[in-house]
Amino acid sequence: MYHWKDYLRFVYHLGKRYVFWCGSDILNLNKWNNWIFRFYKARHYCENEVEYLRLIANGIVSEVKPLFLGNIENFPISYKQFDRPQVWLCMHPGREEEYGLNIIFEIAPLLPEITFNIYGLSYDKIPEKYKQIRRPNIVNHGIVPEEQFNEEIKEYQCGLRLNSFDGFSEVVAKSILLGQYPISRIPYSYIDNFKTQDDLIFLLKQLKYKKEPNIDVRNHWLNKLR
Repeated sequence: MYHWKDYLRFVYHLGKRYVFWCGSDILNLNKWNNWIFRFYKARHYCENEVEYLRLIANGIVSEVKPLFLGNIENFPISYKQFDRPQVWLCMHPGREEEYGLNIIFEIAPLLPEITFNIYGLSYDKIPEKYKQIRRPNIVNHGIVPEEQFNEEIKEYQCGLRLNSFDGFSEVVAKSILLGQYPISRIPYSYIDNFKTQDDLIFLLKQLKYKKEPNIDVRNHWLNKLR
């Protein structure tokens, strides 16, 4: 429900209505558009408890159902332990701090043994204040084809999601499917999450001790995502 056209489709639809809330579309809810859901009944779904509570605050009762739209078979277990772990995350231009670029630049000097691999942010879109700071353990890969991206992340140990409001991110989904040890700010069952920066640093420091693929947690999420 991102665009006014989505709302029109919802209103004019003649059959049963189902709404899958994805993240920032929930933040767009206000008194000018959420009245629609009192007059036009639908079954609502979201992807985590953070979204669920925000929808409740807007008078919408939903079911929590994490979703992965990719082909699960394309993400076999590939985890290999390294003493110098590789962490990966995705960002969008103009929304760098929402996706935690500022956090990465703050904690990188404290974690010299960890490399942070950033995708989705071309060099010319990086804010100038970050271009002035040298962090040798931050690698910006820019925008790459999805096939290349999916192959490269197989060599890493952790998908990192720093958003405070978010749907069930493909970063978390792909990381767990690959047998990695993802870290998310938003809590999910059996997946490491953090509330403070100190919590995050502690979890990142533990990555080098993860000797084996995260198989049990992967199996738990396979049952949810299939």
